[in-house]
Amino acid sequence: MGVFKPDHEAIASLVHEQFVRDDLLQRADRVVAAAQANAPVQTGRYRDSIHAQDGPDGSVLIVSDVEYAAVIELGTRDETRPARHIIANALDAARD
Repeated sequence: MGVFKPDHEAIASLVHEQFVRDDLLQRADRVVAAAQANAPVQTGRYRDSIHAQDGPDGSVLIVSDVEYAAVIELGTRDETRPARHIIANALDAARD
């Protein structure tokens, strides 16, 4: 019986195919919507800053570019600012 040898170059190039790109962007839209729907709102800046952007190698990243986003997502050692995991939870919620 033969040994399977994956074509890593072909696999890596799939992210540049339009049908894959379209699927990634649709999934990213669902993640952004879920994250924005569950984001804490004091001024709306954090919620409104959550968006998708192109990442390396054809990936799509879900990010917030406000300076305090990491505090909301990851929390601090101080018990009054627990981790909220807004983007991480949105990724889980949009797994379909």
